[in-house]
Amino acid sequence: MDLTKELLAFTDWLETNPLEPSAQTLWMHLMMIANKSGYPEWFAVANPLLQAKVGISENTLVKHRNYLIQKSRIDYKPQGKQKAGKYQIIGFTSNNEVSREVNPEVSHEAKYAVNHEVKGAALFNYLSSSASSSAYESFYAAHNRIFGFPCNPFQAQMLGKYIDEDGLEEAVIIRALERAGAASTGYNFKFITRILDDYFHSGARTIDQAKAIDDQFEARRLNSSSLQAARTPTKPRKSFAEMAREG
Repeated sequence: MDLTKELLAFTDWLETNPLEPSAQTLWMHLMMIANKSGYPEWFAVANPLLQAKVGISENTLVKHRNYLIQKSRIDYKPQGKQKAGKYQIIGFTSNNEVSREVNPEVSHEAKYAVNHEVKGAALFNYLSSSASSSAYESFYAAHNRIFGFPCNPFQAQMLGKYIDEDGLEEAVIIRALERAGAASTGYNFKFITRILDDYFHSGARTIDQAKAIDDQFEARRLNSSSLQAARTPTKPRKSFAEMAREG
């Protein structure tokens, strides 16, 4: 199996078979794992590892995996609760689904991407801007960008639940990460979840609603500060920075 040709064939296939960005990223990571393993017919990968790599919850992983199976891009054999499931990549070029010359310039870009760590949907930015949106960023990739290291599988699962169970947009998770990174002097995962809980209990599910809540808070904070000299104010809502220092 030729990795470069498979990557290019996949981007071509996406033009008529659109996938959600997280599903695309899942396929990419499975392909990379298969490549590092020497393309065995079957290879085992644990759910927590894939969840952490893609930045999704277990429920979302299962949904995207099932869709890739339905589209005949992968096959999967569960091995029970105590063992990692086994995956099989269903190749393009090996099945003669795609047969064309690889553009040398595109091939160079693909090889460059393959030789670097795959983070979220970044690899697609090297291959084809039409295959996925360059603006997309998973919360896993955002965590790495903001704090300089990836979240662990447990943290990825917790953050994923805000999407799958509470209905928050992924962009809201990323906004909470950015607010925590800007306000805190050190890493505090509990602070991130406190911001997310605040969004949730305030009714924010979309990024626009989260921004509106932040704007309202900032307006109240500024108004409270301006009145401190004139009267004894009621205890203001704590800022993100104050919350971070408290842990």
